[in-house]
Amino acid sequence: MSKAPPPKGVRSMSSLAAEFAGQDNEREIEITQKGLRLVFISFSKIRQFAGHPFRLYTGERLSDMVESIRQNGILMPLIIRRISDGDVYDYEMLSGHNRMNAGQIAGLDGAWCLIKEGLSDTEALMYVVETNMLQRSFSDLLPSEKAAVLALRYSEMFSQGKRNDILRELKALEGGGETCGSDFHKSKNRDTLGGDYDLTGRQVANYLRINQLLDCLRLKLDAKLLTLASAVSLSYLSRENQLAVFAGMNRYPRKMSDAQAAGLRKLAETESLTEQGVVDFLRNPKPSGPKAVSIGRSLYYTYFKPGTPQKEVERIIGEALALYFGQVGEESA
Repeated sequence: MSKAPPPKGVRSMSSLAAEFAGQDNEREIEITQKGLRLVFISFSKIRQFAGHPFRLYTGERLSDMVESIRQNGILMPLIIRRISDGDVYDYEMLSGHNRMNAGQIAGLDGAWCLIKEGLSDTEALMYVVETNMLQRSFSDLLPSEKAAVLALRYSEMFSQGKRNDILRELKALEGGGETCGSDFHKSKNRDTLGGDYDLTGRQVANYLRINQLLDCLRLKLDAKLLTLASAVSLSYLSRENQLAVFAGMNRYPRKMSDAQAAGLRKLAETESLTEQGVVDFLRNPKPSGPKAVSIGRSLYYTYFKPGTPQKEVERIIGEALALYFGQVGEESA
């Protein structure tokens, strides 16, 4: 595999990774001015981030990345954190899920990594989200990915100061100038948050609800087998009922309608959902209420005078039906 020449100018982490791309060894590289180091780590020692909210590349995008890595190696270092996971993994991925996946397909055994020590789970999640948002536009994200980003930034655990520190560090690793990234206010107001992404407060609220879905149903949403409105309705179901809906959808070959999702939510208020019950409901939804019945003009004028009040008509029809069904019951007894 050919080795990319080191970029000229500032010796950033990415330029060092480019210089040593393709060299499968255990050599460590110290960056003294920042107190950081690059270490070559085997992929077998790195697990994906637990609950990773972003989908891995597929199709042409994945193929292009694989071909690029075959030609040039992995030029941007991965960011990982040390974990304790028995004898299986030593590290957890923070930034580089797609590069590791493509690198494995390309036949690489490992990559140069920046190891983060002492991160809390919240800080680790910030690295995962912010590195993805630096590389991709919010509008390009899948619905479940948008929901994850908005949920983090709306949550009480979010710290704008910590986010700015992470963004400055990531920019510095790329060799760029320091930046605080896009401005985001500390306010937890949904309208304010939505303004950052050209969304209304109601749309933000819907995405926050979607984040309450189980991952299996979020996959259905990303695959366009659920609409946003349907996903919001299903997000109010319990875990057990969501699992029943997922199992039922796997046996129902069509896209669920908004009315069907709303009906399942209503049904779950009175009974626990089952896989078979969901399938039966999707194939033949229960009626939402009584339907109006009309009688023809000739039949009406045969038994009623013009101008007869509606209540009087309903009373007479009710008595006639009671008499009819009463007689039918006696005859069948």
